[in-house]
Amino acid sequence: MGIQVKVLQKGKITIPAEIRERLGIKEGDILTLEVSGGRIILYPPKTVPSPTRLLDGLVEGITVKEPVKGEMKKAVAARVEKKARRARS
Repeated sequence: MGIQVKVLQKGKITIPAEIRERLGIKEGDILTLEVSGGRIILYPPKTVPSPTRLLDGLVEGITVKEPVKGEMKKAVAARVEKKARRARS
């Protein structure tokens, strides 16, 4: 199920050295903590938890309703279709 850690005074926990090294977490780094579906998620520095969420609201009146990856696939498919039509003509 994963590595277990003990909660100490004032809610402090220690991230095991193996995990810190693997993720490049160093003393003094600022981590992002998120609660999602009854889970606590810690993101190491320079991690973008959800690029789509960061784009949402960037332009007033426009919201991102579909994941960016899906939109990119649609754009590529439309471009390929357009080129295929030109090739047939």
